[in-house]
Amino acid sequence: MSNLKSIILAGGKGTRMKSELPKVLHKVYDRCIIDYVCDACNNANINDLYVIVGHKAEMVKEHLASRKNVTCVLQKEQLGTGHAVMQAKDYINDDDLVLVVNGDTPLISPYTIKSFVSFLEMGNYDAALVSAVFDKTPAYGRIIRDCAGNLSKIVEQKDCNEEELKIEEVNIGLYCFKGKLLKESFSKLDNNNAQKEYYITDIPYHIIHDGGKVGVYMIQDPDETQGINSRSDLSIVTKTLLEQTRKLHMDNGVTLIDPSNTYISLDAKIGKDTIIYPGTNIQGKTIIGQNCVIGPNSNIISSTIGDNTIVELSKIDSSTIASNVKIGPFANIRPNSNISSNTKVGSFAETKNVNVGENTKIPHLIYVGDADIGNNVEIACGVITANMNINWQKNRTVIKDNAFIGCNSSLLAPVTIEENAIVAAGSTITDDVPQNSLAIARQKQIIKEDYNK
Repeated sequence: MSNLKSIILAGGKGTRMKSELPKVLHKVYDRCIIDYVCDACNNANINDLYVIVGHKAEMVKEHLASRKNVTCVLQKEQLGTGHAVMQAKDYINDDDLVLVVNGDTPLISPYTIKSFVSFLEMGNYDAALVSAVFDKTPAYGRIIRDCAGNLSKIVEQKDCNEEELKIEEVNIGLYCFKGKLLKESFSKLDNNNAQKEYYITDIPYHIIHDGGKVGVYMIQDPDETQGINSRSDLSIVTKTLLEQTRKLHMDNGVTLIDPSNTYISLDAKIGKDTIIYPGTNIQGKTIIGQNCVIGPNSNIISSTIGDNTIVELSKIDSSTIASNVKIGPFANIRPNSNISSNTKVGSFAETKNVNVGENTKIPHLIYVGDADIGNNVEIACGVITANMNINWQKNRTVIKDNAFIGCNSSLLAPVTIEENAIVAAGSTITDDVPQNSLAIARQKQIIKEDYNK
């Protein structure tokens, strides 16, 4: 197999989006449009990606900076799709196969890309393009095939005669070229047209004119070709993606009480016999175990949840929850919270940057941040760990095994509550509490008789 590379066209303005954000950085549910396209190429075993950037190029470059196999190539002027591809000429070798894909088609699948490339190689084509047939033929260029079924030409709708307008097979803008012929075609492109632009659709024409053979691969699912040019398109693609993802999880043994009101990332993994209630959003690379109950109206972001865990009306963000845990209702598990098994985090409790041991109870109306909490600890309502000092420095609170913290207590970090220690209700703890001791840190109650007379 030849070395496979991909050129992703992502330099357009996206005027119809009416946005200050580049079109390819708009999100389809929880990922940017360009991320879906890059991932599809990577999952089709294409490791060299060249993203053509133009409008607000720095924003797109910054977003893609963490992708080691992506090279951004600047198109200083937007002079058409052919001109965009030309910007990557220095990265194309003669023996390469070059896939050209639009950066605004997030539904394109790795399977389609791999099948398309295999079609070119098995047919020994010099180039190939993908076509589709829709229920209602869009205003795309019509595919005219020769007697062998290969491409003869592409006729844009505005240039079609009556017979050509009857053709339902259209060009959807996904191409693959042999590197040598692609580079040779660049010198033959011109902008002698009403838009004064260089069109990628002219490249197959020049290859055929020079005696090359261009194949046409008809895609099985035309929905994959849906591009995004407007907010309406964005909503259509998002709906399609979510429906596909929901079906995948249900086929794998997950119960969705109301699929149309459940939102699951393409990257999420959910174990069998888990039940997801309506209004739940599962985003990012979240992993949920088996036999869990999630929701209703819960938000899980890039977190890991073990088996047999219940999350009710709560938010979990970038955290790890073990098995047999009860979260909520109305709990807020903020980033870097690690909750061990058989633990309860109850209503209106908030955690952040904490490690919580097994069989520990953080029942309700509690804030625990920057803390290490042991096993079998019970923290009563109204407790806070005060983790920041007057110099805006954060310190940690340590609560060891079997400790009990009474209601409405404040633990002023840095402070350690040793094993089996008790903090009396209403205490403000500023010093370490020894093992097996009782700490009382509150003023003595004073009663003034007949004061209210």
